[in-house]
Order: sequence, then C-alpha cells, then structure tokens
Amino acid sequence: MDRKPEILIDSHIGSLQPPELDQTISYPVDRPQGRHGRIDALKRSLTSSETVSAPATFTAPSALTGAACDATASDVSDDYDNPLESNSRWYLNAKAQAVRYAASLGFSIHNRSEPAAPYPSREIWLDSTLSCSKGKQKIKVEVWNPSRISIGPRAAVINLHGGGWILGQGTDDARWAGTVLGDVDAVVFTVNYRLAPSYPFPTPMEDCVDAIIQIASRASEFGIDPDRITLSGFSAGATNALTSWIVLQDPSRWDYKLPSRPPSILGLILFYPTLDVTISRPGKRQSCLRPERTLSPGMTDLIDASYFYPTIPRDQRTDPRMSPGLVPDEILKKLPHLHMVLCEYDMLLAEGIRFVERLENLNLPYNVRIVEGEGHAWDKPPPMTPKESVLVEYGKATDSIAQWLGRSCETDQESMGSKRVSRSRFRRPRYLWVRSRSVR
Repeated sequence: MDRKPEILIDSHIGSLQPPELDQTISYPVDRPQGRHGRIDALKRSLTSSETVSAPATFTAPSALTGAACDATASDVSDDYDNPLESNSRWYLNAKAQAVRYAASLGFSIHNRSEPAAPYPSREIWLDSTLSCSKGKQKIKVEVWNPSRISIGPRAAVINLHGGGWILGQGTDDARWAGTVLGDVDAVVFTVNYRLAPSYPFPTPMEDCVDAIIQIASRASEFGIDPDRITLSGFSAGATNALTSWIVLQDPSRWDYKLPSRPPSILGLILFYPTLDVTISRPGKRQSCLRPERTLSPGMTDLIDASYFYPTIPRDQRTDPRMSPGLVPDEILKKLPHLHMVLCEYDMLLAEGIRFVERLENLNLPYNVRIVEGEGHAWDKPPPMTPKESVLVEYGKATDSIAQWLGRSCETDQESMGSKRVSRSRFRRPRYLWVRSRSVR
C-alpha cells in the first residue's frame, strides 16, 4: 500500500481495529522492550502493509502503557524533593505573577492574530459556596452566545482553562469557544477559577464545581438546557473538568453541601489532562520519548509547590480530586461520553493511556486521539497563529459534542446538520497516527 492506513479505535470496546481495506493490517505480537522500542514498533504497525489471512489483534493502551511506564517503574527513582516546597507563599506568588504576566501577553497577541478569536458576549460573577474561602461574587465567568437566533434552549459547554492552577484565564481558550459557537451553536461559559498559590488545592477545583452548579441552576436566564451540558478543559482545566464531574457524583464523600441539585453532565472534552499526581515529575518526564520537549523543571516545580501548599506528600495524593485517574471503579462506571486528546511528546501521555486502559477494562465507551510530534499545550502560543492540527482537533472535538447532542435532540440534529455543510474541510493530517470514532 502506498498510504498510511487509518486506524480506528472502537469506542465501545476500546480496542484498536484494522480499517476496512483490501488488505488486512498485521500487527507485531512481540514488542521490543523499552519505551523507545515499543512506541517505534507501534508506529511501524500503523504503517504496515503486510497481508495476512486474518486480522491480528492489537490493543494500543496496553502497549503504550508498558512503554510509558518503563521509566517510572525502574529507570528513575521516585524520590524527588521539590526545591520550591520550602519557600513561602509570598515567594511562590511573586514567581507565579511573573509567569502570569508573560503568559497574558502571549495570549493577547495570539488571540489577535489572524484569524482573530471572538470576544465574549458578557461577564458574570458567581458565588463561592464550597471553598473554605467562601464569598459573594468570587468567580468570574465569561459568557459566549452564538450569533444566530435560538428557537429553544441551547446546549451549553462549560470550559475550564489550563495553566497548572497558577496562571491562565477564561479568554485563553477564545479560539476553542469560537469553534464551539460556530460548529455546535451552544452557549459557552469560560470559568476563571481562583489560582494558586493564593488559593491552593482544593479551591480551584471547588470553584469549578460551584460554577457548574450555579450555571445549571440559572439555565433559563442563559437560555440553556441544564440536561445538555458538556464540560471541556485544557491541561489543569481538563483535570478540573474530570474532578468536578467526580465530585458531582458523590459530593457527600467530601462533605460538600451543594447549593442546588447537580446537573447531569452530557460529556467530557479533555485536552491533555493531569490524571495522576502521585508520580514524580522526573518519572513522568523520563517516561516521555522526548523529555526535552516537556515543561521545564522550574515550571513544574512552581506548579506543584503552589497548588499543593502546604506540601502534600505524593503518596497522599490519591484523592480523586487531585488524581482523577485513580477514581474508584464504582464512580468511573458512571462516566459520561468522553473525548480525550493526548500529545505524543507530553509527560502526561503515559497516565492518559493508563486511564484509557482502565476504561477499556471496564468496557466503557471513549474517544481518544493522540497528536504525533507535539508536546503539552501544542494548541497554545507560541506560535501565535494556530496550526492546522489545532483546527482539526478542535473540529473533531466539536464533532463529538454534535454527535452526543444529535442522539438526544432533534433540534440540535437539524441545526448542526445544516452547519456541517458550510464548515471548513481539511484534508486528513499527516501528524495524526491514532484516530477514533464513536459508536453510532
């Protein structure tokens, strides 16, 4: 064959299936040891053209998990002392403020680059009711309304920005909000949860839960359907999205008294989340094929020292609000629709694949996409102009939302069906080596 075959993940059973082609793709059974050898073998299997008499079985999560876990299991000691953990909150806050200023400048340029990102329709302020730092109008939320007139309550996407819990703001994801507005015709809410080290764990996560509950309780005011809410997030925000959903399943486990009935979450869109903080940063970094492409030790030390302040030892970070990838099976079995995007050169890839393996073992549906040749937060500046791969991945994520909505709402199905006709089409990108599809 002269082209790279499209490999699909069957989201019902969670295993890789060979595409429907004239030839059957054969996958090597014996994998080389070591993270480099195993992932290289995976890539070779995705480009193989050998013909065999019957389809061979190959499960990506197991192979990748073994590859990614080599370093954490044996190559790198998990005994790592963060040099910033002994510093005062004032010192950590000063360093975080400097990083915030630089990031804010970068996103300001990024959002103004052609094509320019949209602006929010308005801002609202919500109360903090769950955090120990309670108060009125503590949580700012931007509201992004579609331009077209609605014939009824719209679906909603509540987005949580990234930044390692120490930086970032809702408008950082303006391009994602614009994609949702154009492709799904949903109302978008971007939550500005309070940041560490001034507000360490669990306040940022609790602010997100507060925002979700209060937005749903004011659904008629915003013109949304509280039963058609999707949570999305990037990096730390993706972690917050998953942990918020976990808390909503069993708030009494953490003695939370919710101000109103929790909404039923339709689905989760997670871009490169942190799922397990019991693993040391050196262990995560060495599990990556390109450790030099990961976040710098100075940045990750600042994130961990700020968010887990006062210091929480890694072996005590098994709480699902910190490590949502370790959530008990009885809660995980309730997981709604999931669309997750991981990056090949991200130190978080291994824990993402381990989470997918858990879903597979529980026979849960999922969509997982891995972007080849890119590191953490590949969709954020630099560069200032979005890459084609970003447009494709955002489009695939909104395709998932559209599918979830289309199965439950004829109005959405009709509206979004007409939108697909005018949506920009992109050729299949070369950077992508794992694609996914949902159960129809």
